[in-house]
Amino acid sequence: IHDRFSIDCTLGAGRILYKEKAKQASVGVGHFEPLRHYAEVQLLIEPQPKGTGLIFEAALPENALDINWQRLILTHLYEKDHRGTLIGAMLTDTKITLIAGKAHQKHTEGGDFREATLRAVRHGLMRAKSVLLEPWYNYEITVPCENIGRVMSDIQSMCGTLGVPDSDGVESTLCGTAPVSKMMSY
Repeated sequence: IHDRFSIDCTLGAGRILYKEKAKQASVGVGHFEPLRHYAEVQLLIEPQPKGTGLIFEAALPENALDINWQRLILTHLYEKDHRGTLIGAMLTDTKITLIAGKAHQKHTEGGDFREATLRAVRHGLMRAKSVLLEPWYNYEITVPCENIGRVMSDIQSMCGTLGVPDSDGVESTLCGTAPVSKMMSY
């Protein structure tokens, strides 16, 4: 059986995973109104601290938009991988808050809010101006003591940060951070 199938197990160079986040707060408006359909959504998009991820919430009284529609809008926010507007990288460290919405008593269906929600996210991200986040390594390098100067020079040329080398007389250990794009093949 194994003779008939060959599996290529070689790995190529890895790819760098960039992410984007909102640069400033903005309001995005999404409107969907083809014949016999109607939905409108307004979302507040705000940048968040590093490591927060995506946060979705509603800050809308129940009498402004029925709670079922609010839950549906939040569901549509959760079900999609949102991408930034710079290079289309995954969105992170951003809070998206439902602040307004409208529905028609007779002409609104669930899919209408999906379209309006996604349009509001896109509009808000375009107005918020995305920031590209570059990944950095936390590194720890152990080398013979006679090579630590060369390693420190290499790390500085990569725009990395250097800690104080720790030496036991035979080997030196250096810790710090450096951009993945520069240090990936080091």
